[in-house]
Amino acid sequence: MTRILACSDIHSNVNAVRQLRAREGNDYDALIVAGDVGSDAADKIFDILRTFDCPVLYVFGNWDSRLKHDRDFGDRCHHLHLSPYPVGDLAIVGETIDGIDREWEAVIKAMRADPARVAIARQEYMDRQRAKLSEIVAAQSPVRTVVVSHYRLTKTQTFLPGVPLFLFGHIHGFEDKNHRGQRFVNVIALDKKVMVTRKGLRRAAPGDFRFLNDGSYVVISHDASAGFAIEPRRFDPDFSDWERVKGIFHSSATEVK
Repeated sequence: MTRILACSDIHSNVNAVRQLRAREGNDYDALIVAGDVGSDAADKIFDILRTFDCPVLYVFGNWDSRLKHDRDFGDRCHHLHLSPYPVGDLAIVGETIDGIDREWEAVIKAMRADPARVAIARQEYMDRQRAKLSEIVAAQSPVRTVVVSHYRLTKTQTFLPGVPLFLFGHIHGFEDKNHRGQRFVNVIALDKKVMVTRKGLRRAAPGDFRFLNDGSYVVISHDASAGFAIEPRRFDPDFSDWERVKGIFHSSATEVK
């Protein structure tokens, strides 16, 4: 049995990662982050993730635009972009289209003054990346490959046939859907701030607002005969003393510990 801990959309929320670490032990074969680590706090976040006794496998998302693809986050951390990693009898591989990619930076540097050419070059570049991913997966055993991206992939039956499981983030809600024999799982958002005020408060001033983090993640189990089992888990904070506030968020609000 292979067990994988998977999350996404951390958004530089270091405390959310600390909460995950406090909730989960060292009984996983890998930890997967499906993007949006957060450019501002990436080192602190990976410092915590490395305390799990397993490889930390990741792709970048739109919150990671200032992180270089070849950034070294230390032992056991592996960027999955076009680079498969073995976990049990599975191969985990990913696609990153965010972050600082030296190859793409070189392309746009030569075309910066011509937006139309840049748009065409970007599509051609993306097509080349998808072709490389397709070749890599085909060279593995597709039926034992898991593909990780920040954005949900489309047309996978065309360029990634036979892959049974796709993990992604970006859309902040759990999703587990099967489409034409392939399974797509949104591994949810570790950072989900819920604005609150004390119960019974008649009128809230700006200083009365707090937030609770109701983050989520998933546990994935794989058995060669039974296939994949997906279990979503929530931080599920105690709201008994707090009233939820919908529709607004105060950036000055502090977290309820």
